[in-house]
Amino acid sequence: AEQKLGTAPIPYCWLASGSLARRELTVGSDQDHALLLDDSYDIALHGDYFSQFSEFVTAALQQCGFSRCPGEVMSTNPQWRQSLAQWRRTFDGWIRTPSSRAMMLASNFFDLRPLAGDKGLYESLQQDVLKSARENRIFLTHLAANALHHRPPLGFFRNFLLEHGGEHANTLDIKLRGIIPIVDIARLYALAAGLPQVNTRERLQFAADVGAISKQGAADLLQVYEFINTLRLRHQSQQLLAGLAPDNHLDPASLSALDRDHLKDSFTLIGDFQATLEQRYQTARIG
Repeated sequence: AEQKLGTAPIPYCWLASGSLARRELTVGSDQDHALLLDDSYDIALHGDYFSQFSEFVTAALQQCGFSRCPGEVMSTNPQWRQSLAQWRRTFDGWIRTPSSRAMMLASNFFDLRPLAGDKGLYESLQQDVLKSARENRIFLTHLAANALHHRPPLGFFRNFLLEHGGEHANTLDIKLRGIIPIVDIARLYALAAGLPQVNTRERLQFAADVGAISKQGAADLLQVYEFINTLRLRHQSQQLLAGLAPDNHLDPASLSALDRDHLKDSFTLIGDFQATLEQRYQTARIG
């Protein structure tokens, strides 16, 4: 990109966010990225260059098969193309005054990984963010509440709670109900312990190493995470072979009896972890 547009006028760091940062892409993943710019950034002097730079890279990624983020969580959005000082203020606002929007954005911007440019810019930002997040109990409580938002789809008698009506009737959204809750739980444990890891597996493993979660608990969550991801990838590969667009809506009737039972056990474990977080952080108090 720099060969095409010329040398960048100031230091920058291109950041992957969300599943790309966590190295957890699947065939249906879209783009999520941001730009971290040196504090010498002046929009009047440098704005056009980094706007064109962002569009150039985003268009190239689209040609490679990564669709644009429908929520505009990309560096082409000026909101996610900021100087180091601006990013510090943004994270400080999310941490000090957590809101539903801040928690929604947490699933992307508390998962960052530097891909190109001056990685020292990212390291400086990361150190500040980890320290602030770890020390703010109110923020962690809101983050815990966010991790409870997507409950496992199991009824009182361990029956699957399937979607009703529409094109996905009688299916389970295993990403929304199975994978995302584990990703959210791992993020909470990592930020509460001040850990720099962003990959879900690494977050759970390192959280266990420092005693933030029991080693058995981490191993159980990792096993469930791997199992549900295997079901997801198998489902998506079958769709691709059939010429269909891949999604996350799995019909449990398509599974073997053994896999259905294992999936129910997996959802039960996720629910148990959510109940533990609900009690530990007293999330009911924040309404």
